[in-house]
Amino acid sequence: MTYNQITDALLSWYDLYDRDMPWRDEADPYKVWISEIMLQQTQVATVRDYYKRWIKRFPTIKSVSESSMDEILKYWEGLGYYSRARNFYYSCKTLSEMDCSVPKGMDEFQKLKGVGPYIASAVQSIAFNMPVGVVDGNVNRVVSRYYAYQDHPSKNKKKIEKFMSLIINDQRPGDINQAIMDLGRYVCKPGMPLCDECPISKGCKALAKGVQSDLPIKMKNKIKPHYDVAVGIIWDKSRLLITKRKEEGLLGGLWEFPGGKMEKNESIKSAIKREIKEELSINIKPDILIHQVDHHYSHFSVTINAINCKYNGDKIKLNGPTNFKWINTSQLRSYAFPKASIKLFKTIESL
Repeated sequence: MTYNQITDALLSWYDLYDRDMPWRDEADPYKVWISEIMLQQTQVATVRDYYKRWIKRFPTIKSVSESSMDEILKYWEGLGYYSRARNFYYSCKTLSEMDCSVPKGMDEFQKLKGVGPYIASAVQSIAFNMPVGVVDGNVNRVVSRYYAYQDHPSKNKKKIEKFMSLIINDQRPGDINQAIMDLGRYVCKPGMPLCDECPISKGCKALAKGVQSDLPIKMKNKIKPHYDVAVGIIWDKSRLLITKRKEEGLLGGLWEFPGGKMEKNESIKSAIKREIKEELSINIKPDILIHQVDHHYSHFSVTINAINCKYNGDKIKLNGPTNFKWINTSQLRSYAFPKASIKLFKTIESL
C-alpha cells in the first residue's frame, strides 16, 4: 500500500467506526488538551467519567488556575501519574497570568510544563489542524507490526516517526492521528490482533509472515521489588492525623497516613515508631494492627500495615511531609489520597 492509500484506508475506517467519546468533535483546544493528558497511560473506559466530571468543574483554563492544588488532585484522584495533573495546573496558571489561550504552534506549546512531543502533536493536530504525527504505544504497535520490525519500538523511533510524517496530511491530520491510535486500541491490540477487521492489513508484513501476535518485541520484564510499609492511624481523641506528601516524586501532593518502609527484620510497631519520630518529631504509642492492604504500582508492590496509634501531645515538627491536619473521619473523603490509602478508609470509618 502507498502512504496515500494507508491514509485513505485509515480515514474511511475511522469515519465508519468513530467511537463515541465525550471529547471527540470538540473545537475547544483546552478540552482536547486535558483529554489527551488524561488518556496518557490510562484506558479510555476509565477516562470517560473523569473527563466529564472535570469539565463540569473546570470548563476553562481560568477555572483551573483559580482552583487549588488540593482540589485539582482530588478531581484527579484514582487516575494515577499525578505529575500530569500538577503540570497541567501550573501550565494553566502560566497561561492565565499571561491572559493567553492554548498556544498554537509546536514550539510555543511545548514551553509549557508537562507538554512533551506526544501531547503537543496530539493537541496541535486535533485542535489546530496542524499536520504533525503522534507516536504513542498504539502507534508503535501498529507500525511495528506493519513493517514486522524485529526490535523493540524504541530502536525504531525515527522510522516510526517518519511513517507518521508520511501518512499525515493537512486536510484531516487530527483524524488521521486518532484513526491510527484507535486502530491500535481496538483492532491491532496486544496479544491477539483482529487482523480481519484491519483496514491496512493488505500491506502488513507481520500478518504476511504470521508473526503479528509476537510483535512488537517486548523488553524483558524486570522483577518488581516488594516493600512492607507501616502507617500510623494516629488519634487525638476523635481526630485523625493526616500528612501531605512533597509535590516531587511518586504520588506528589497527595495526603496520606504517616509512615514508611519497614527495615529488614524490623517489627511493624518498631517501624511505625521510628518513622513517625523521623517524619513528625513526635513519639506515639502503637496499639493494634487494624488492616493490611496489598497494592501494586507500575514498578513495585507494597503491603501496607495500618496500626492504630495514640498521640501523646508532642509538638509536631515536619521533616519530609509538607503539611499536616487533624480531621474527623467524616472528612476523610474530602482529601485526595493514593488508592492504597483509600483501601483503608472503610476500616478507619468503622472504628
